[in-house]
Amino acid sequence: MRKEARLSRLQLKRIAEFSYKTMFRKAPQVSEIHETFYGWVVFLASDNAKVVVKFSREIGRLAKEVKGLDRLRQALPCPVPEVLFFGREEGYDFIMLEWLQGISAHQIPNEKHAIKRFSESYLELLYTLHSISDPRGFELESERFDTSLNQAFTFWMEPVYRYVVSDGSPFTVVQKQAYRSLWERKEHILSGASPESSLTHDDCHVGNILVDPKSFEVTAILDPCDVGFKHREMDIFHLFDVRPEIQLAERYQQDVPLQPGFELRRWYFSLWDDAKHSRNMGWYDEAWTQNKLSQFDKIVSAEYGSVI
Repeated sequence: MRKEARLSRLQLKRIAEFSYKTMFRKAPQVSEIHETFYGWVVFLASDNAKVVVKFSREIGRLAKEVKGLDRLRQALPCPVPEVLFFGREEGYDFIMLEWLQGISAHQIPNEKHAIKRFSESYLELLYTLHSISDPRGFELESERFDTSLNQAFTFWMEPVYRYVVSDGSPFTVVQKQAYRSLWERKEHILSGASPESSLTHDDCHVGNILVDPKSFEVTAILDPCDVGFKHREMDIFHLFDVRPEIQLAERYQQDVPLQPGFELRRWYFSLWDDAKHSRNMGWYDEAWTQNKLSQFDKIVSAEYGSVI
């Protein structure tokens, strides 16, 4: 299996290099491939151009990313990668994107001035994104909305729920029962959230943000998941995922207070997000999932004194 994976990486690299040569009439001088959660990314550069070619393991993921990038580009004042080409070679779909400058925000030094400047720069962009709402409510699919967060969440996550509790899912018997309980309580849990929709990135942790290595200001926002009019809290919980010591979520709430019960909803949204990734990619970590279920139960006990 390791040999097959290595051959696959070489094949994807070859496809990316061929596409680059077709586009720019010159072979790239730099060609590096990196594996990501959802697939592979090839970085290509020459004197002519610098691009990124992305391949996804999930069927249909790249088409969603193209649409998501376009929506973010229209909504945000910062750079968002332009899609140069959407192609298919040797059975693989791929997109070619412009290579934007900057380092990943998860690499910023743990220094007060760097964290402060990055936080101010990035949160201003998130506030801008989340201030964009739709009077029709929460987006189900193209031109379909629902004013109820509970109904919209049911639409988004019912396929995920069916997957988790199915015989074919990797979740343990105990975890499947826990997810059944989470599903049964969703209306009560979500009822405390604000009723307004917000345009969301859907995977806005700092690993998907580029910054200037000197000023620490945001230079680009990358890698959206399922962009749409959802709930801002479904973005905010991602701020805990990478470099939580930066306290982006806490800083966000200083300027935009959230409705009571966010700490509970934070773990709730996070658990369903992990389940979604498991359904999409086959990913599963028993200890990781159990820890989040335990964190959710602790909040329930602390805030309600018993299971709600």
